[in-house]
Amino acid sequence: MLSASPQRVRQMAAVLSRGRATVAAAATTGTPQGATEEWLRARPFEEIPGPKALPIIGNAWRFLLPTGDFKGMDMMDLVYHIREKYGDIAKLDGMPGRPPLVFLYNANDIEKVYRNEGPRPVRDSIKSLKFYREVTRKDLFGDIQGVAFTQGEQWYEFRRRVNQPMMQPRSSKLYVPSIDQVTLDFTDRMLTIRDENMKMPGDFTNELNKWALESISVVALDTRLGCLDGNLPPDSEPQQMIEAMHTLFDCMLKLDVRPSPWKYISTPAWRRLVKSQDYFYHVAMKHINEAMDRMKKRGAEQVSAGELSVLERLLLSNDDPRIAIVMALDMMGAGIDTTANSAATAMYFLSKNQRVQEKLYQEVRAQLPDSPSQPLTADKLEACKYLKACVKEAMRLHPVAIGGSRQVTVDNLVLSNYRIPRGVNIMLANMVLTNSDEHFSRPSEFIPERWLKDDDSAQTAHPFAFMPFGFGPRMCIGRRFAELEIYTLLARVVRRFKLEFDGEMRWRTTVLHVPVTPLTLKVTEREQ
Repeated sequence: MLSASPQRVRQMAAVLSRGRATVAAAATTGTPQGATEEWLRARPFEEIPGPKALPIIGNAWRFLLPTGDFKGMDMMDLVYHIREKYGDIAKLDGMPGRPPLVFLYNANDIEKVYRNEGPRPVRDSIKSLKFYREVTRKDLFGDIQGVAFTQGEQWYEFRRRVNQPMMQPRSSKLYVPSIDQVTLDFTDRMLTIRDENMKMPGDFTNELNKWALESISVVALDTRLGCLDGNLPPDSEPQQMIEAMHTLFDCMLKLDVRPSPWKYISTPAWRRLVKSQDYFYHVAMKHINEAMDRMKKRGAEQVSAGELSVLERLLLSNDDPRIAIVMALDMMGAGIDTTANSAATAMYFLSKNQRVQEKLYQEVRAQLPDSPSQPLTADKLEACKYLKACVKEAMRLHPVAIGGSRQVTVDNLVLSNYRIPRGVNIMLANMVLTNSDEHFSRPSEFIPERWLKDDDSAQTAHPFAFMPFGFGPRMCIGRRFAELEIYTLLARVVRRFKLEFDGEMRWRTTVLHVPVTPLTLKVTEREQ
């Protein structure tokens, strides 16, 4: 399975055949049928500034050779470097087997891309996992591969079937009691892992990973995995699931972002990806099957009358159980690193801004006046406007995703007065915009008030400058649950503890943008 056999090469060639057609389309800048006046006036695609590609090796040498100016560069640094050198629009082409990539740093251009994506947007950038599901593990996934790895009608049909239980606000609010119980257990655990100086351990971010996995498993499966049990061994299933997702993101950087021959030979990164995902899906499927067995034993009538997991809701609303299974798998996989790192970033900024933390504490205490453990409801969370502003401001400064991506699916698209052909990939560099004084006053400061409409400092940035979850039909499908988990965690933690942190945080950008300095928060219990 893992060798560079002729069969594997043929399989990969079949999967990538559509990509070759895309590359050819992107290289063609002739006048399309029905060309608009704007297109005719615009400059040719070839004139978009960017690093010059060399014959044969293109721009790959910049990432691979010791003399390459992109070699080993942090992805966020690369995005800033390209903007500083080439301006608000830049092109990176000459990457073997990939269509040209256009970087956008102008909010009007970003809005234009989203407004022209149509009902079936294309985001075909995760080739490695697509191949894993479509070929390597076809026995498990078949033609149901989830929202992140499919395009066109296949994507549209899957998304249509899962949208309601995933995206409607009233659906996510049903899970506040379950998420809150996990979070109460987590705040109890914070006391047990606190050292004699009242500080969190150096691997506190891993504790947040365990909280995130436990939370999303309750939502998806109505199952407690035991992630918050004391002295969880390193070889436990929950910890290995977390490590499997860390491995996945590391491999995606090597396989999908940087140049790699994995499409033609079995590289070490490819083998690590397969091994990690095999393990994750094996354990996750065990819990999914157990959840399905519980549902069968209770009976459909009894289940429909009570609170349902997302898996149960999808099983009842779809005639194909694979849709529910794949969505549950994706919730568990995608809901660990992204949610945990977003929570860690917000906790860091609160710990460094005591004025903000005290204001948030007063807001939360007004909703929970009796004790830090009294019931937290959806209505109480909804009333915490400053809480939401704090999360939004943390995401503005350091979002877990530094931008979005789309593939152009229309003719006659013009961005910054350049013609953009169908098939070109677009990188929407939102984090550059959210940290720019062009859109936000005092952009480096943590000021949640800028998101409150009734505050004097309310921001007036371009609405498409800040897009932490994307926009349109392909907006992040797990947004509601991620936000709910983070709101609940911050409300509970700030109500119970005062947070302090010595030093400054550093972030690293690979596939995700994550804090890397140990989050050794000092946590002091507040008076009841």
